Amino acid sequence: MHATDPEEALVPLFVKAKDLKGFEQVGTGIFVDFQSQPFLFTAAHVADFLDSRELFMPADGEMQAIDGYVGYIDLLPGMNRSEDNVDIAYYRLSTDFARRVCANFYPLPQERCMLIQSALDLRVCSVYGYPVSKAKRMGGKYYSETATFTGIVASKDTYNTLGLSPDSSIIIHFDKKRAVSPDDGKKINPVSPRGMSGGGIFSWPAGSELSRNWSLPQLVGIFHTYKRTEGLLIGTHLLPVVAATHLGKMKNFGGVI
Repeated sequence: MHATDPEEALVPLFVKAKDLKGFEQVGTGIFVDFQSQPFLFTAAHVADFLDSRELFMPADGEMQAIDGYVGYIDLLPGMNRSEDNVDIAYYRLSTDFARRVCANFYPLPQERCMLIQSALDLRVCSVYGYPVSKAKRMGGKYYSETATFTGIVASKDTYNTLGLSPDSSIIIHFDKKRAVSPDDGKKINPVSPRGMSGGGIFSWPAGSELSRNWSLPQLVGIFHTYKRTEGLLIGTHLLPVVAATHLGKMKNFGGVI
């Protein structure tokens, strides 16, 4: 079974707490059925936790270490992740682990993923993920809630100002001071997007920009950066993710079945 609402495919990601007593939420992943294989797309700076700690996610009703092959685009020599404008990574999940994940989530089908040539062709997009502020622990169990941020895609001038290209990046205007509820249009104080890195950027079709029907928008990118002062949400097209998976396939995904 596939996800019809993106929320069914979005996954909160965790690491063991530094005191080893429980877990802390660090990001978001997108469970995707891509090329008839199970993948988890996320941001590279979330996957970087693997340098020191394992990443965990809910599977089969409990918190489990993610099992699979990790792929990403390497940084140039001397480059820091903070300088990485691409910032994407993926897991090619093992088939057995993917089956366990399906006890809690459903994969987004490939037909809900759209490769674009330029972000300037987009109009209104939503970032969808799990903010850290919504993570809770009660009775030894962990709970979290999704959030969405919707805004107009930036013009070429904004890309030029930030030194980014609309051919690889997606920039969405989102000013917290001007945020309104999609339910009644009243001003709200939204939660921080912290923890939503690795979540999805979904593009709404023309004429449905104000719709609440989440079966309509398509996944076009991976979210990784929030510039609060400028009021901008930034992510990367799916094309670099696809390119990275092709490279992983050439390496047989490290033997993951």
